[in-house]
Amino acid sequence: MEKEILYNECPLCNQAEVRFNSQINQYHCADCGLTIKDRSILGIFKKGRYGVTSLGAESYPLADRIVNGAALPPESLKVLIGNIYTNADLAELAAGNLDIIRPVRTVLAQIILEQLREDCYLQVVGLRQGVGQPLSPGGRYWPEEPAPRQNLEWQNRGNLFGTTKHLVLPAQTFTFVRLDRKLEAVQAFTDGVAVQRKGEEFATYFVGCHPHEAALLAAFVMGKVPRLRDT
Repeated sequence: MEKEILYNECPLCNQAEVRFNSQINQYHCADCGLTIKDRSILGIFKKGRYGVTSLGAESYPLADRIVNGAALPPESLKVLIGNIYTNADLAELAAGNLDIIRPVRTVLAQIILEQLREDCYLQVVGLRQGVGQPLSPGGRYWPEEPAPRQNLEWQNRGNLFGTTKHLVLPAQTFTFVRLDRKLEAVQAFTDGVAVQRKGEEFATYFVGCHPHEAALLAAFVMGKVPRLRDT
């Protein structure tokens, strides 16, 4: 028997349930038009994997490739969809309007909140963290090319969280990047984001995400650090 409700709250609009619609044989949000269906693995086996078939009426050019692409468990897909924003929203966020960010409601985000006593604004799953070539000063949230791999030294792997004061990647050791005026550069890539702090000879890279997630991360940093907003 089909599960009637996939999400009690749509991760794209936070307005309605994502409920099974027998007419289209997919899960559907009546508010924004998000549609999701079961995805088989290798075209044969179904193992609780789901994928997006439509993002509704809004335009999300950076997220186009996840439509008819990703096949993920419900919780992972929920996080991926929750990081999708329109171009206009990203511009507002980079300019400092943090009110447009939809709340992160995952178990891991709640743990971060309880441990750090900081609100969790965003979560990106499965990134590798390393140090590499420095960035030029300024902020760029629109991704145009992959992150450079030359001389990149990998150090950590895990989920990256944007909180009230930090970028946090909890793993074997915690990586903290403080969002303050000493942060002098941030750049989005098609597969990651990098940040540069004043006085450091290297940039910190977080690699392994989708373009829309990289743009969100960089816009969030720009919105949190006033000196980067107009660069």
